[in-house]
Amino acid sequence: MFNFPRLLPLGSGCLAALGWGLTGTFIKLMPQFSTLEVLSIRLGIAGLVMLPILVMRRTLWSDLRMLLKDPLTVLLSSLMVLYYLFAVRAFQLAPVGDVVLVVGLSPLLGLAAKTCLRRPLTAAEGIGGVVAFSGLVLFVLPKIQGNSDDSLAYLTGLGFALLSAATTLAYASLFKFHGAKQPRLTPLLVAFITFAIGSILIIPIACLSTSHRLNDLVQPQVGTIMLGLGLISTVVPTLCYSYAAKHLSPILTTALNLMTPIFAAAVAAILLGEYLSGWNIVGASLILTGILTLSGFRPRGTTQQH
Repeated sequence: MFNFPRLLPLGSGCLAALGWGLTGTFIKLMPQFSTLEVLSIRLGIAGLVMLPILVMRRTLWSDLRMLLKDPLTVLLSSLMVLYYLFAVRAFQLAPVGDVVLVVGLSPLLGLAAKTCLRRPLTAAEGIGGVVAFSGLVLFVLPKIQGNSDDSLAYLTGLGFALLSAATTLAYASLFKFHGAKQPRLTPLLVAFITFAIGSILIIPIACLSTSHRLNDLVQPQVGTIMLGLGLISTVVPTLCYSYAAKHLSPILTTALNLMTPIFAAAVAAILLGEYLSGWNIVGASLILTGILTLSGFRPRGTTQQH
């Protein structure tokens, strides 16, 4: 028989993975917009969508006001603004599936930091790290052979994806440290502060260069894509993943999160024609296996976003 109380968080985790998996495709479908313009659209719509949620839950307002006065909370949200910036640029330069895989390498970066600090590693961590890194090499090498300009753009995109992964790791570490001292800190409130800070900072800058693209903004097709990016790939996954992480074990939550690159690659192949070769699939499988092995021995983290 189905365990319906468990089925809901499982469904929420899958929905979050699907939403994040659609992010790169939405961004690829808006090639006429710059990185800052896409970022301002994403954060602005997400902030507007989440505002009614906070209005309906007035108990959160006192927590929100307190957190806005907290420098560490503002730093957390600022890190996520940087994360969104790096991720948008990465998707504009490299294939969707590749970017999502590299963004998910934050546990591998954490393992590298642990090694640099000369902290002892478990056998599982060592095996997971070697498997994930081997998969990354196998995945990337075939794609950097050929046209040098294409290879440079591809590697630059992966560089931004790696910056996104590093920012995610910094965010998760700071959230864990600060959350232990600040009980009112929740992913929901941090996300709203992120959208608010990002909108206030990015939208005015983007507007200075958007005047000649105002006609694009009012086109129905573009409006649908923008709404999908802000709602389906930002707000919905944030809420769903927070709910899933609260009700599921850390390992199961991580396993659900690893479905994101699968969804991303499938959608990109169908809508964008970005197909993976046999070697790419083998490399991606090794990366996911290594990250799952690593994450199974790590404490529960905070919400990952794309």
